[in-house]
Amino acid sequence: MSASTSDSTVDPVEQLLDMFLYAPIGFLSKSAESVPDLAKRGRTQAANARVIGQFALLTTNSKARKAFADAEQHVQAFLKIIAESSSPSRSKVDSASVSSGPDDVGDAADGAGPIGNYDDLTAVQIIPLLATLTPPELQQISDYEQTHRSRKTILTRIRQLQG
Repeated sequence: MSASTSDSTVDPVEQLLDMFLYAPIGFLSKSAESVPDLAKRGRTQAANARVIGQFALLTTNSKARKAFADAEQHVQAFLKIIAESSSPSRSKVDSASVSSGPDDVGDAADGAGPIGNYDDLTAVQIIPLLATLTPPELQQISDYEQTHRSRKTILTRIRQLQG
């Protein structure tokens, strides 16, 4: 029995000799025959990897472009909704409040001029509304802003819109 168990187990010294001595010697003796085959396999694998990589890049780039285009459309739609919700309807503009006097913004019945509740709005809320106004209305708002709060962001935007 001891002979059969010794045959089935491999001596660790023999394993080390196989790994570090006999295998390298066998590889060197066989390398003249196997190196060209290995190089050919390596070239084939590299070419396949290049094709797969190019395909992956093209697919990813087209998906990324589509995602950016979709995101841009969503942002534009969002900005349009914001602009529409923050701009007063033109029917609510009191035609009497758009006269030639610079103090008319403050003198209107509701104290607002072409923009309703002007004194209650922040500069961030007023800036998008300015694009909907006519040149005389812009001048009216500019005059009112200069005599009251003199907010630079609003006055700068009015100058930009006036050209």
